Amino acid sequence: MHVLKLDRSKSGQPTPARPLSATVVELDRVNRWTVYHRLQELNMVCECSCDRPLTVAINTPAAALLVWSVVRVVTAPKQSLSDHLEHCWQQRSPR
Repeated sequence: MHVLKLDRSKSGQPTPARPLSATVVELDRVNRWTVYHRLQELNMVCECSCDRPLTVAINTPAAALLVWSVVRVVTAPKQSLSDHLEHCWQQRSPR
């Protein structure tokens, strides 16, 4: 399972190195870089360096949905994505 979480210190306060809106996206190395590059293409504010987690500025519900969608496309089994798309097409077809 992939977790999105706010980066906070042990005291519960945001760490000074990142703004309050910085969200850590925990992914394996390959997926982390793929997601990072896609988010950059979408003009999302994000940061990723070697052996460091991907952090993304999520300030709106739309930004959260965008990050979720990119992570899902990269990490979900392709068959699952295909099945979901097929289901959507069937719901939209005239009856």
